[in-house]
Amino acid sequence: MRILQINSHYNQGGAARIVACIHGQLLKDGEESFVAYGRGEKVQEANVYRFGMAPEIYASALVSRMAGINGWSNSGATRRLVSYVEQVQPDIIHLHALHGYYLNLPMLFEYINEKKIPCVWTFHDCYAFTGKCGYFFQCSKWLEGCGNCPNIKTYPTSQWFDHTAWMWKKKKKLFTVGDKKIIVTPSDWLTGEVRKSFFGKYECMTIRNGINTAEIFYPRDRKVCRTKYGYGQEEKLILGIAAGYSDIRKGAKYIIQLAKNLEDEAKIILIGWDKKNDFMLEGAGNVITLPNTSSTEMLAEYYSMADVFVLPSLAENYATVTLEAMACGTPVVGFQAGGIPEQLVGRKGIAVETGNQQEFDAAVREVLADSQVYRQGKGKAGLLHGEELAQVIREENSTEKMTKEYLDVYRRMLEGVN
Repeated sequence: MRILQINSHYNQGGAARIVACIHGQLLKDGEESFVAYGRGEKVQEANVYRFGMAPEIYASALVSRMAGINGWSNSGATRRLVSYVEQVQPDIIHLHALHGYYLNLPMLFEYINEKKIPCVWTFHDCYAFTGKCGYFFQCSKWLEGCGNCPNIKTYPTSQWFDHTAWMWKKKKKLFTVGDKKIIVTPSDWLTGEVRKSFFGKYECMTIRNGINTAEIFYPRDRKVCRTKYGYGQEEKLILGIAAGYSDIRKGAKYIIQLAKNLEDEAKIILIGWDKKNDFMLEGAGNVITLPNTSSTEMLAEYYSMADVFVLPSLAENYATVTLEAMACGTPVVGFQAGGIPEQLVGRKGIAVETGNQQEFDAAVREVLADSQVYRQGKGKAGLLHGEELAQVIREENSTEKMTKEYLDVYRRMLEGVN
């Protein structure tokens, strides 16, 4: 069985790590696995091919912002992708995130539709069934056709023109040809939304994201990690991942306000901080910012030594950073947005009303106190911590479990084709 995955990135960020995990596990299982990705760092790994080039991506992003149309540029990059597909001759194409200014959607889908290649498509957000938005927030126009978009300035941004109605119709026509598709999402929330969309004609199912819980994301010694990075053993440490904080969806203002409100109580560490966002930190003297890192070892050590991980996103699917933190033994506080509440059931964390600063602060304080009870062993903690929490994630969200479920889908799809 030859599987080709297509995504914007490889092993950089949430969906990209999922792609890398599936690829690595498929190879371990003796399957023929290939990955084609459009942007990001070029990697030297077996059967992994980057087909996009930076100048093409910058040009496509400019067109998107100026003309308000995204996914209709990058013909050169997409020709290289199609050539690679011809070379690989996959039995199944596994699609992931197709936005990111790296792909010409009509070219790719006209080829897939003409060749009648079976597709498994994992939705990591809502882009495939909206006019342009990765997340639709409170808007429901995507149910019948977009237009007059209330989120036109959110990613993918348009400065002046609203072509969302046109793009919605084009996507529906391109994406719903034939019957050889299975739609997968990581959360029951998104699976339910997909079934309401024009993809409802296809089988839509949930497969939880998996992470490498055996070799990368597992609990480290808290004391050793704190000593290594210069933090006191009794300090209360709150951790967040700050990548993408320029996007209002990521809820940066809530974690910055949390820092101000807990100034005398805890330190907040933000990994993946971009210096251009320094203006946000005014009045928050207890925030420690660290640049983005490609070191999963460092991430796992920071996850392990934190008392609580916070995810202030206003819209989210099934965040891998949440899984990573919990796999390292640290409970999570987030908003009741998208699939976040599903991730925190079973005493793994606390989900509060979206955008409610008071509830957010209170939940963080509750977890900090609960963490202290757990560390000191002076009573029974209300939440799972440490190895007990990590074991739950190993059982529910391992790479092996996720890949096995995808393999079952691949095989079932090929049986239906043959």
